[in-house]
Order: sequence, then C-alpha cells, then structure tokens
Amino acid sequence: MNRKKRSGILRPLMPGAALAASSAQSRRADASPLKRSSLELLNVGVVGVGEYSHLPTIWGPAINTVDTKSWPVRSTRMRISHVWDSRPEKAAEFAAKFKCEQVNEYYDMVGKVDGMIFGGFYEVKWWHKLVKPYLEAGIPCFINRPFSLSMNAARDIVDTARKHNTPILCTDEREYIKEVHVARAKVAELVRQGTHIIGVNSDNQAGEWPAHGVHGLYFLLAILGMDVGKVALQADHWWNDKTWMMLTLQYNGIALEDGTRQDVPFAAVQHHLSGYKANAGCRIYYKGGWWDIMNHWTQGERMNRLYYLFFPTVMAMQRMFETREMQWSYDYILQKTRIFLAAFKSMTEHNGELYDVADLPDDWEAPSPRPDWIDERIFG
Repeated sequence: MNRKKRSGILRPLMPGAALAASSAQSRRADASPLKRSSLELLNVGVVGVGEYSHLPTIWGPAINTVDTKSWPVRSTRMRISHVWDSRPEKAAEFAAKFKCEQVNEYYDMVGKVDGMIFGGFYEVKWWHKLVKPYLEAGIPCFINRPFSLSMNAARDIVDTARKHNTPILCTDEREYIKEVHVARAKVAELVRQGTHIIGVNSDNQAGEWPAHGVHGLYFLLAILGMDVGKVALQADHWWNDKTWMMLTLQYNGIALEDGTRQDVPFAAVQHHLSGYKANAGCRIYYKGGWWDIMNHWTQGERMNRLYYLFFPTVMAMQRMFETREMQWSYDYILQKTRIFLAAFKSMTEHNGELYDVADLPDDWEAPSPRPDWIDERIFG
C-alpha cells in the first residue's frame, strides 16, 4: 500500500472516491452552525399597539422576529420587552405574538427599558401625558406622527424632555427614503449655484390628513427646509380614506446648513392621492429648467416594503436609543408640528386659504378622530 508521511504520521493515500467522500464530509462539518456569541439587547417598551398602530405589522416584525415571511432574521440590537395599551386585550395579543411582557399601567415600564416607542395614532391627543413618566426618567422616546394636536401639548413634551435632557424623535419613513436625501442635495446644489428655485409640484400617497397627509408634509420639509411663511390645505374632509387634498406651502426662501440662503420666495404644491402606487415625489422648477424624483411603491413579497420603506425608521430609533443623540432638534420638531397644525387650521376653519404659520395660537387643538379613545382617569 502506498503511504505518505505527514508530521511523523503515516497515512494511507485515499483513492478518488474515498477522497471525494472525505471532502464532502469536511464541507458538511465546516458548514455546521458556529457557536453564537452573546449580544446584549436593548429592552424597548411600546405603547399603542391596537387599532391604527405601526407596531403590530410594521415595526414589531422588524424588531422581534416572529414571522419569517414578513421579516426573516434579527436585524437590530433591540428587542421589544414590554407592552401597554389602553385596551388590555390588544396588549395581550401583542405580548403573545411578540413574546414580551404586558404591563398594567402606562407608566409601569419605567426602570425596565432602555427606550420607548409610542406607535399608535389614536393616542396622539394624549402623547404629552403618556410620555411624561419616561421623559422624566431620562428614557429616550420615539413619538409617532404627528407628535401633537396642539402646540401647548407639543411644548409640554419638549419642555419636559429638555428639563431632563431626554432625547426624543418624531419622524416617519418619508423623511428617510433615499429620494429625500437625493432631492435635498439637488436643492443645495441649485441654491449654491445661485440658480434659485421658482416652484415645486409634488404628490403624496394619502387618504386623509392627520395620519397620512402628514407624510407628504414631512417629505417636502425634509427636502426644502422649514422656512414656511404660510400654508393652505384644501380637502373635502380631514378624516376620510377616500378624500382629496391639496397642500400649499408658501416659502420665504431656503436656508442651507452651511448658512447659504435663497431669499427668493416660492410655493410648493402637493396633491394627495388615495390608492396611488407611489409613496411620494416632486418636480422642482428652477431658473432654467426642472428636475424630477419619485419614490415608487415597492412590489413583491411583504419584506420588500418593510425593508425599503420602513426599516430606516427602525434604525433611527435604535440610533437614538444607543447614542442618546437627537437627529433633529427640539425646535425643529416644534416647528414641524406648528406647520402641520397650521395646515389643519387652514382647512377646518379658514376654508383652505393661506394661513400664516406664526399666527397659530398655542392653545388651538386640532380635532381627533377618536376623542374618547383613552379614559382620562388613568392620569389621576
């Protein structure tokens, strides 16, 4: 028998078939699961998981992986550990699905979590009360759009956060899509060249103003900035999933981050379309031409839409929970909310006419589709 000497050990040389079998076995051994390293996860508490919430179908599956068809693997350093809802049966359903702990009172997660996600919509009227214990405890809070239905309540949130140095985030997916960053860069390029913008025509997929029309507003503000003097919102109704809407923002100009300005005023007009198979887009008219961009609806398996449209928001949550850095300042959040509410007031009380953003009274409160959604007695 032929022999080959290796490291002082005599080994028989294998014929071809035996060698192939040995190689296959070696590959199988190499492909066996590695011993997993441990990773400490951030415990996250959630509020508002019942009707009209992003948590059960959008953010929840991306954080606690329970349905591999919607989201196949763990993709964040977060885990939803606790849940509360004003309807205990909805919290129980969520806890069972996402394998987390249901708490009895809205403040019961203080001391148990590293961050909070307030993910409902019908609860917006009460966000300033629901978030207060967590802001006072210094726990970073993601507060779902549109942040508040009055400037008094918005200031209550911000003042409490400032006092306790607590980071907050209020955003949506349209502030994070790639097209916003591309469009903002184009705007900056035009302004720096001195080729001023003369108008913007935009569209947004939405059926009503406060929950989905606000996405289109955030889209425009992220691209064009916050120097809005007047705003108008025309619609047949503020709460109807088959409504029509037209939003007009009258800009005083554009201020870039480096101090460069366009002082020439212009208008941005946005059509809101129900059932439209694109998320948002715009055509920017400037002296000498125009430029288009569009974020199209992602087709195919459900994960496509969750990943390409919604996942950047989830990463923004984790970024704030881990670093305690705010992506946007308290003042930015307040001004964004003021513009949203001024548009609301234009439609409900001024027949859709242009309304001066600075004239919005702090005590004016926008209507809620479910004004009795939460029993006020829980706040003592």
